[in-house]
Amino acid sequence: MLRIGYDVTPLVGVCTGVGNYTRQLLRHMLALEGEHGFLLLSNREEATHDFAGSARARPLVRRFPSRMLWMQGVLPRLLRDERPDLCHYPNSIGPLASPCRYVVTVHDMTLSLMPQYHPWRRRMLVRPFIPLIARRAARIITVSQHARADIVRLLRVPAEQVVVIPEAAAPMFREASAAEQAAVRERYRLDGPYLLYVGTLEPRKNLVRLIRAWYQLWRRGAIPHRLVLVGGRGWQDDAIYRTIAQLDCGEALRLVGYVPTTDLPALYSAADAFAFPSLAEGFGLPVIEAMACATPVLISTAPALAELAGAAAFAVDPLDEQALATALELLLTDIVLRERLRASGLARARLYSWDTAARQTLAVYQEAIAC
Repeated sequence: MLRIGYDVTPLVGVCTGVGNYTRQLLRHMLALEGEHGFLLLSNREEATHDFAGSARARPLVRRFPSRMLWMQGVLPRLLRDERPDLCHYPNSIGPLASPCRYVVTVHDMTLSLMPQYHPWRRRMLVRPFIPLIARRAARIITVSQHARADIVRLLRVPAEQVVVIPEAAAPMFREASAAEQAAVRERYRLDGPYLLYVGTLEPRKNLVRLIRAWYQLWRRGAIPHRLVLVGGRGWQDDAIYRTIAQLDCGEALRLVGYVPTTDLPALYSAADAFAFPSLAEGFGLPVIEAMACATPVLISTAPALAELAGAAAFAVDPLDEQALATALELLLTDIVLRERLRASGLARARLYSWDTAARQTLAVYQEAIAC
């Protein structure tokens, strides 16, 4: 029986990609038969609430206002007292003075490759720690072969130390019934056909080009589709809101904001297509979620997205606004193309499984302890 310290601080507040990864991975590891126990490490009690009913997950919480100071100053003392066999840090950083072996998940290297798309606090306070934490880790987990290549090259760690374990759509992501779709349409006032985006509103997601590409089609009557943007406000989103204000397209463009995860399957399923023209990703979880809901998907040619989707999505150069508009028009007007992508997307989504990810992660833990 292993005792694993597991950092659940990404579950504080609104959960985005890393939070969903943290939750789903732990949930599926706990669902597997076994005796391994988990210490839920956090500076806030709320991060542990999802697992309150598990006999194999015990909170280890010390309240502290700063997550970074907690991790570097408070957590090492807690771990020295508890003496877990291993710790897992699912969000790129852990304590420099770790008293036990650990595994770290590094989702991508965009903080080094594209620092302009990250807040200054993250550039100043997080980026310097990543190489130090990674080089001291017993194993590094990442979510795509593309991210693995970047990690090996930029962090100068042995290739055999970096293990690729892809993410997956949670089991709740499946094609919603007509009644479920009708209910979510009424809830968010979404009459008629629509094109969907799901994710944080931030520069890296390339939303200004997406909005402009959609708008030129909608303005000339080439498509009747609304553009529906689902997600919380992010860093430097002013350009997105300025663009929306300048185009003045009223209710044709809907900013829904952050929605409960339980509404997402029906929102995906009711959309004629899902667009995710991001400039860079480590994996691209909304893409596989949309595919699992039988929604045709348009992606950028960013390497990790191309790796994730294969031929099951329509890929376009994210920097070419006109190419993006042309691709959207074809996707939204060609029913045969949409049906083909719907079927291939469903097949692609079935290749990814949280159960498999959980089993592979537990195997990495055993390797890390034995090395």
